[in-house]
Formats: sequence, C-alpha cells, structure tokens
Amino acid sequence: MRAVLVAALGLAAAGADGLSVEWTPRDLAPGVPLRINVRGPAPGAEVAGSFLERDLTFLPDGRGGWVAFAGIDLDTPPGEHVLAVEARQAEGDDLAHAAGIKVGRRDYPTESLTVEPKYVEPPPEVAARIAEESALLESLWSRSSPQRLHDGRVVRPLPGVEGRNFGRRRVFNGQPRSPHSGTDLSAPAGTPVEAASRGRVALARDLYFSGNLVVLDHGGGVYTLYAHLSRMDVAEGEMVDAGQVIGRVGATGRVTGPHLHWGARIGSARVDPALLLELMEEPAVRP
Repeated sequence: MRAVLVAALGLAAAGADGLSVEWTPRDLAPGVPLRINVRGPAPGAEVAGSFLERDLTFLPDGRGGWVAFAGIDLDTPPGEHVLAVEARQAEGDDLAHAAGIKVGRRDYPTESLTVEPKYVEPPPEVAARIAEESALLESLWSRSSPQRLHDGRVVRPLPGVEGRNFGRRRVFNGQPRSPHSGTDLSAPAGTPVEAASRGRVALARDLYFSGNLVVLDHGGGVYTLYAHLSRMDVAEGEMVDAGQVIGRVGATGRVTGPHLHWGARIGSARVDPALLLELMEEPAVRP
C-alpha cells in the first residue's frame, strides 16, 4: 500500500503563492478518495479548504505539514472541480492556492439480487423507523472529530479476504436501487471483524437495512462502516485500535447470506474503503 502512495505523491501543485499542495491519487473518478497534503505555512497557521462544495478538515500531519481527506461520491458527475486551500498565519501574509482537478467517468456494472420483499417495499409500520435511521446517519457524517484519531496503522477487517462489488448498481427483486456503497467480504457467520484503523465508535446499533452496524470515526471527516454483523463487541464512544475485534460476521438486515459489508465515508461522500486504507497507511506518528 505504502509504495502506491509514495509513487502517486510525486506529482504536486506548487506555485509562487507559498503553498505546496499535493494530492493522490491522480486518476480520480466517482467512489475514489483522495489525500491532500499541504506544506508552506508557518507553524501554528490555520489551514482550511474546500473541494466539490464540501469543506475540508486539515489536521497536522506530524511532520510540519497538514493533511486532509476528501471523497468523490458515487453520484459525482465527470468534469473539472476546484480544490481551494488557504492558510491564515499569525505572522506574515495569508496564503491561498487553487487548482483544477479532473474527475473522470467510471461505469460500474449492475447486479441483480433477490432479498426478502420487506427490504424492497418495507411495510408501512417501519416507515418512521427507516426515516429516523436515515436522518441519524446523515447527521453523523457532519459530526466527525476535529482531531486526528487514526495513527497510520491499518488492517483489513477480515485479513486475507478480498472485497467485491463496490459501486455496483443494485437491482433488488427487479427494482433498481442506489449503488452499492461498500464492498462485500465473504466469510462464515461468527468470523471476527477487526477495526481497519484506530478510531472512536460513532455508532453501534441495529438498523433496518444495515442490520447490526458499527461506524468508526477516524477524525477529520473519515469514517469506516461494518454492517450485517451477527453481534457487536463495542459500545458507542469507545476508542478502538487497528486490528481490535469490533464484532462478528452475520446476516442481519438486507442480505442474501452471511458476509461483511465494509464501507467508508469522507464526510457524506461514499468511497471505496480499500482505496481509503491505502491513503491512511503511513509510518506511525502521534495523532
């Protein structure tokens, strides 16, 4: 993973404005996360920015610079979008930099699945529950810790198991639905699920579609999600380390069988969790 990151960071946007702004990867498309590194401002500066009409949270990287993560949501149209970065300095002039970033097109395949009818056309008595849970998740994406919680150590939640079908357009019982916002990892029910990186448990609840769901907040707007668990072994507010068991593979919620749905969000943007892990991995630094 680290080799991929280093190679991509060789390309940068730096200018006479005093800011060095680097981002990776360069091949961007819907569902892809990116890491933005900034250097140049004096220590103690306040660094902020925006991309795709979303504010970025820049945090110290432990090496004299700042880092933020951004996400290109699955429904983002192709085209050029402006990455804007500014730094307010206690002494000296404020700094600003803007760069155009091209988002390409990516056509994900479509797959058809058969599930219980109640998960395609939910009965009226659960409508209020579904609406409440949807609002809960939407509010969660704007409440990430303003501090860095992950420490650069990452693991796959099911070591040795490759994911599949991220971004695929789903057709449940013949009816089109939103794209698959995570990747499915196949494993027998009861298999331990590990936290992908250090973070705080932002949510640990049974939701209608996700079943038993654990959401980890890694700070700076970065989240990972673990759905359809047979059981949850952590509580909301608890801090967990990379590799710590947070639950067990199950078949709760809208599923076709036991598996782990592993997802990631940067803000509200749905991104590929495996790609995000590559960007988060780095030599250990203090948060």
